[in-house]
Amino acid sequence: MRFGLELLAKAGAITSTTGVAMLVTFVAMLLAFPVVKECQDGDCHFESTAPEQLKSIINPGYLASSLLVIAAGIVMIRYSRWRESKTV
Repeated sequence: MRFGLELLAKAGAITSTTGVAMLVTFVAMLLAFPVVKECQDGDCHFESTAPEQLKSIINPGYLASSLLVIAAGIVMIRYSRWRESKTV
């Protein structure tokens, strides 16, 4: 049982680290390729100056998924530590 909880904690750490890497990539892309506001006849929209291959990174869905991955990793760590404290 204890080995399984340690494995879960390590998997949670790897998961949250992956989410942090995704978040850092998102911020780096925003800094490297800023988002510009384009308005025509009162209708405004925002567009990234990034190349087409990188535009999938600069969107709200990518940001939300990186935050969800971080949260999932933290939940895994917290759950394994909670179960570990209950067995002692």
